[in-house]
Amino acid sequence: MKPQKVRRRLEQAVSSGRVMNLARDELGQDDRGFILSLSDHWVALQVLADGVFVDGVVLLRVQDISAVRDAHSAYVARALERLEQSSASFAIPTGADARDLVVLAAELHPFSAFALADDGDEALMIGRLVKAGRRRARHRFIDVDGTWADADDRWRYDEIVIIHVGGRYIDALAGFGDPGLADLAP
Repeated sequence: MKPQKVRRRLEQAVSSGRVMNLARDELGQDDRGFILSLSDHWVALQVLADGVFVDGVVLLRVQDISAVRDAHSAYVARALERLEQSSASFAIPTGADARDLVVLAAELHPFSAFALADDGDEALMIGRLVKAGRRRARHRFIDVDGTWADADDRWRYDEIVIIHVGGRYIDALAGFGDPGLADLAP
């Protein structure tokens, strides 16, 4: 799908209340949910996990989206209504860049989470934002068993392809991970 068509479909999907599939072919990823807001370079998506469960918000780079398709159905609408699931509200600030969004996400959730492009795959980095520098984020990683890394990592903002704000998995790490560095201040 041409970038102009992707952009037009994203604009139409904002606040439509319809479930959309976003394909990111170069990263081998598909994302599904409600389009909450759109800026020049980023789109906010309320994720639908396991088909009908509202999960966290993800911020995706528009440049990575190769196709936007309507995925709404009567089944999804019924399930969301009966489960009393509703989408969040999230507005991407005008002119926000990756640094601004990493800082905003860290302010909205106890854990900072973002994915880096890695040869056609995404490496999800979850932990604490320690410092938001001009060109790089300093971040302390927590692994899948809730154990903190011994040292901080630094990541360039232009390496970040997706930013997570909450979600069941990230919430579980925040709630049940090793509390040893929980008070690490950003």
